[in-house]
Amino acid sequence: MLLAAPAPAQNEVRPDRVRTELVAPDNSAHAFIHWQLKSRATLERLAKFFSPLRLPRDVLMTVKGCNGEVDAYYEDAVITVCYEYLAYIREQAPAARSEEGLRRRDAVVGPTIDLFLHEMAHAVFDLLKIPLFGREEDAADQFSAYLLLHADREEARALITGTAFLGRVESQEVMSKNTELRYFAREHGHPAQRYFNLLCAAYGFDPVLFADAVSHWNLPPERARGCAQEYAQIDRAFKALIVPHLDPVLWEEVRARKFLRNWPGQPNVRN
Repeated sequence: MLLAAPAPAQNEVRPDRVRTELVAPDNSAHAFIHWQLKSRATLERLAKFFSPLRLPRDVLMTVKGCNGEVDAYYEDAVITVCYEYLAYIREQAPAARSEEGLRRRDAVVGPTIDLFLHEMAHAVFDLLKIPLFGREEDAADQFSAYLLLHADREEARALITGTAFLGRVESQEVMSKNTELRYFAREHGHPAQRYFNLLCAAYGFDPVLFADAVSHWNLPPERARGCAQEYAQIDRAFKALIVPHLDPVLWEEVRARKFLRNWPGQPNVRN
């Protein structure tokens, strides 16, 4: 008689700890997003990408309606991404190619992936007790940017510029308003700061691939001169703090995968 293998303990540090839940939306306006995520197994593919992380407990990654709130957050091993946020990303994407040649698909996929990576960073910092100097939100931005940049070269270009496009839209929106002083007390940086931090990381990573960070995306030349050092700092932190918690075999497997292949938004993305 064969005995079933015992279920792994919840506190066992091991890879493949991310679980998913796609909740049907209450708002019919989000039905198409739900259909795309379900038909392309988007959450399952993201969970596979996160599978190399050795974590002490399962993380639930869920998409659900948030009663009109454009939000995404992490709490107690649960990542929640709101349909409203995914809809917002689609609403900001250009209907056709932008003046920089950015495709609508990339303006949707880039910030969508960035959103999940950012929230997973919070889970990693929490569950692995990663020490941080500075704001956690800034560290989560850097965690996400690092992973985007280490995708396939062509995809890294599309993912970063797509994410930057949304960052520029948000920056312009905030700067057009008479922002109160208390706005700058938030745990997140100003959208313009986050926008330029992303561009600097990309330019520091590859100043040839992202040369237009200066020429088209307005990264100031005086900031660009130090971006190689800024990227090197992120690289050292990731290798020292995160890589020891990655299963090396699974990490090589997922790094070979393409983010954009069969991702929602190909070939057509609707609002």
